[in-house]
Amino acid sequence: MQIISSGIHHGYFDDLYGGHGTQFNAEGVPTYSIPFNIQDAPSDTVSYAAVFYDLDAYEVTQGFPWIHWTLANLKTTTVAANASQQAPDFIQGVNTWHSPKTDHLSTEASACYGGMTPPNRDHTYTLKVFALDTTLDLQPGFYLNQMTAAMRGHILDSAILEAQYRQFKH
Repeated sequence: MQIISSGIHHGYFDDLYGGHGTQFNAEGVPTYSIPFNIQDAPSDTVSYAAVFYDLDAYEVTQGFPWIHWTLANLKTTTVAANASQQAPDFIQGVNTWHSPKTDHLSTEASACYGGMTPPNRDHTYTLKVFALDTTLDLQPGFYLNQMTAAMRGHILDSAILEAQYRQFKH
């Protein structure tokens, strides 16, 4: 299985998918989500789940990765740019902006794509997609650990896509 994205050039996500873009929610969080395509998935795949995260955030958060997007029950192999905000045909979990350790946004404001804003240097971002033999019994606003638990025993394959986003100075 492989993931590709038309939103990556020269190893970097395009500006519009993060703090250098133009689409933000009322709290100032970038909302224009990355596009991606899934290729060569197992033929018996029923749905896909994905998580988009930043391990370089450990230095900024002093101990935890930043979850930018979780999605589940995707039935197609193509996710268009800004799909998170465009009545998606998948369900979305909360991102790290929901945490009381960060901005503590409501479930409604954080159960979507929350774009990249690396404050200290360019960061590497990881999109991990899972091909599953079922759909997941999750509700919108789920947590990553709930998705992980629901996937146990149902993962047929997985793939990772990584690219950087340039530092964002407020």
